[in-house]
Amino acid sequence: MLSDFLRSVCSRCRSVVCFLFRPWIWPLVLIRATGTKILGTHAAATHTPQVEVRHLGPESNLEFPAATDDQYHQIRQSFIESIDLGLICALASRHNNGKSCQVVNKASGSFNVCFFVDFDDDSDEGTKWVVRVPIEPAFDDPWDKLLSEVTTMQYLERNTRIPVPHIHAYGRDVKLTKGSTGTQMFIITDLVPGQPLNRKLLLGGNEEQRSDFLSQLIDVLAELRRLEFPAIGSLRPNASGNSYPDLGHVGPVISMSAAMLSQPSWRTVASATLRQTHRGPFTSAEDYLRYHFGLISDMFSLPVCDHTIEDVKEEIFALNSMDRISLQVIDPRLDKGPFVLHHLDLRSANIIVDDNLRIQGIIDWEFTSTVPRQLFTPPSWITGHDLDETNEQLHTEFRAALDEKSETDGLCDQLRREWYGQSDSNTDEERGKMDMAFWVAHVLRRPTDITDIFCNFIAQKQSDKPVDELISEFFKQNLALALEVQVRAEQCERYTEYLKRNRLYETDVDRLLAESRALKAKWGWS
Repeated sequence: MLSDFLRSVCSRCRSVVCFLFRPWIWPLVLIRATGTKILGTHAAATHTPQVEVRHLGPESNLEFPAATDDQYHQIRQSFIESIDLGLICALASRHNNGKSCQVVNKASGSFNVCFFVDFDDDSDEGTKWVVRVPIEPAFDDPWDKLLSEVTTMQYLERNTRIPVPHIHAYGRDVKLTKGSTGTQMFIITDLVPGQPLNRKLLLGGNEEQRSDFLSQLIDVLAELRRLEFPAIGSLRPNASGNSYPDLGHVGPVISMSAAMLSQPSWRTVASATLRQTHRGPFTSAEDYLRYHFGLISDMFSLPVCDHTIEDVKEEIFALNSMDRISLQVIDPRLDKGPFVLHHLDLRSANIIVDDNLRIQGIIDWEFTSTVPRQLFTPPSWITGHDLDETNEQLHTEFRAALDEKSETDGLCDQLRREWYGQSDSNTDEERGKMDMAFWVAHVLRRPTDITDIFCNFIAQKQSDKPVDELISEFFKQNLALALEVQVRAEQCERYTEYLKRNRLYETDVDRLLAESRALKAKWGWS
């Protein structure tokens, strides 16, 4: 079981599931935390740990990634372990009238570490909060991301019926780590009671419970759909510094892809100090798509250990084909908006439910932004466009719930028409265009699925020819890209040899796999 799991994450096209585990290993670097001054609008200068990369060895190549996954994981873990639980409690207590509390649990994801705090009070179940601290080495702009999330959640709390955690406090002016003179960022919210939704819980519920859940999920999407803005970007505080934005106050896009590219294991040594020069806000859907596909292209441009020329061909074929196709899903009449606010990480784990599948809260709004209307789609795990979580029955039940609500709710009927057209009267071309919009929306949310999606699904729908033949024809017609394939493949080969010479070829995952095989051999497990 362990070896099967580890093998499943050893693919660039699957790494988006956890984002931090990928199969290639980066050249040897020295990474250390330093203090960098940041000026805020409401606070004095603070210090946030950042990653400084110093490349070692005469064989260093500035086009190689700046750090290995293992090295980045170590500095990330060092930051998490440096956080003082006593200081977390003191912070929470200070914002709850001095009441005593204790940290009862801790959990970390790709970008944040959460501390679950219980207060000693007289309420029936006790007051429970979450103190969330950005993992600062994971970001170029952790404060920008936190401000946007706070603005988004407070805006939703004031203007919709979507159940979002109430924010009690946020800032970047407190010391939360041991042995450091710098200060950290934080956000404190209520703990949403319940449990994260999962496949077993959803499919294990009875039909009535699932129908009720899907109806509530549609209500959440309908609430978001009515929030239209004149530009594409992430919400920001208004000009007066108030955290409740004006309707038109949209800032640059804060995307998960851009955040990942700022991490040492996703960027090259040469680009370690560079930042995206233009992240919007965008007033054109086509400009937004070009920006995002530029990010995706950057994600696939790094050399990969043991990557073959066939692997590179598939990637470049898929990237260029999807880039071209993506513009076709945008109706020219809607290129200039309006644009719709959307939760871009609405995975089942970010939906908190009770034992009867009643939605208690929607969490993790950190990469929320406005998007083109055609890319405002239901979650991919609902529609069947998520390669890891696909269930046709669930999509059928979702369609049925939407159809039923459409009979009495005008906004739900609008969503039905925007997502599925006029049902039986749709032409094959119309159905194909709507399905393509769902694929494009999924790729923007999970970029590393792009090769599998295009080669295994989209290309086969567009042509009766085998994919290998389509790829061959594509590069015969695009000689410049054929040359790029050769250059990248040779770079991957040099990179693999470099890793082997410098004893960087074996990863922590490789070592775990070896230990798993040894245990299986020792005990005769199959």
